[in-house]
Amino acid sequence: MATTEPMPDAYIAEFLDLARSANVTFDITEDRLHMRMVNPHWAMWSPIRHLLDEIGQERIEAFVRRETAARQAVESWNEASVERLMGAAEVMRGGA
Repeated sequence: MATTEPMPDAYIAEFLDLARSANVTFDITEDRLHMRMVNPHWAMWSPIRHLLDEIGQERIEAFVRRETAARQAVESWNEASVERLMGAAEVMRGGA
């Protein structure tokens, strides 16, 4: 049963969680999507491969790129917050 509806991001996230549980990860390196397998659970490879084919590399890559960008934005915000807090603590201690 083919559908023209885009697959919800929640499904992509569930696929990536399933893959991680089998020691298979996807990440962006040098602006390309890479799949890494470290001591994979081979019994899970068949369903992972089926879902990978069903979802498609382009859709997974777009999701991973968005998630990576969001994570980097949070990390940058956290770093800036720490710097502001350290500066405020220094001022409160009487330093400048």
